[in-house]
Amino acid sequence: MKRVFAPVAVVAAVGVIFWLMVQNLQTEPVGRDEAAAIILRPPEGYRVEDLGSASLASAAANLGRAGGGQMGTRFVEQGDTVILLADRANDQVVEMRASRTGTIVERRWQGEIDRRLAWAVENGDLTPPGLPGPTGKNLYH
Repeated sequence: MKRVFAPVAVVAAVGVIFWLMVQNLQTEPVGRDEAAAIILRPPEGYRVEDLGSASLASAAANLGRAGGGQMGTRFVEQGDTVILLADRANDQVVEMRASRTGTIVERRWQGEIDRRLAWAVENGDLTPPGLPGPTGKNLYH
């Protein structure tokens, strides 16, 4: 009896594990169609213009036309909400990006803000040749 019980128990356990895996695969996908309670706002002191659906190039063009001080643009790019900030006093550009899955990332480009914005208008990237890339960090709260 013991010789029959052990193989039957193993087959039953494998069957239960398989069934649980199949059930888990049939749940809803991780990604969402709506934002997951994301609060994304610029720091105090920035004047931010909402562009709606736009690209980094058009946001950079908007900031390039803006005057001095602390300016920003908010836009949606490929489902992500983005705030692009130009701080001329500190000579830096800051991008705060909230993905539709809930991750918020901040990237900073230091130095030569006008050159970076002009390059981004033409190339969709804030790192022209010869300048350092951004530093970045995840923002959790």
